[in-house]
Amino acid sequence: MSLILGVDPGAVSGAYAILDESGALLDVADLPTIASGKLRWIDAPALLSRLIELKAGRPMIAYVERQGARPGQGLSSTFTSATAFGSLLATLQIAGCSIELATAAQWKTAMGLTKDKQRSLDAARLRFPDASLDRKKDHGRAESLMLALYGLTRRSVRAAA
Repeated sequence: MSLILGVDPGAVSGAYAILDESGALLDVADLPTIASGKLRWIDAPALLSRLIELKAGRPMIAYVERQGARPGQGLSSTFTSATAFGSLLATLQIAGCSIELATAAQWKTAMGLTKDKQRSLDAARLRFPDASLDRKKDHGRAESLMLALYGLTRRSVRAAA
C-alpha cells in the first residue's frame, strides 16, 4: 500500500501531510527548518527521520508544489526559496519517494480552490476534522493536505484508466 505525501514548501515555512491510499490522515506538520541569519532551509535529518518512520518500508509518492521566482520577488527571497526547495527535493529523494511536481494553479484548480488561503483552510478543516489546523498560519498544513488529496485523486484516475 502506497502512501501519499503532499508538500507545500511555502516560502520555507511550509508543511507536509501524509495520507494512506484510503485517504486517512497519518500525519500533518510544519516542515522542520534550520536558519543561519536570513537564510533558511529544510532540516533534512529531522524530515528524513520522520518520513522513514512513517513509511515503514512502504512506497511513498510525494506531490510537491512547484516553486519558482515570482514577479516582484527580491533576489534574497528568491535565493532563500530556491535553497529550501532544493533541500526539500533532495531529502525526498534520499527518503526514496517518487516525486510529482504540480504548480499551484494545476492542483488548486483540480481541487476547486483559489489563491485564497482561507478557502484552503476551510476545505481542509471540512475534509480532515481531526487535523491540527487551529491557527491562521496553518494554511500551509491545509494546502499540504489538499495537495495530498489531489495526489490521491490523480492516482485513482490513473488506476481506473
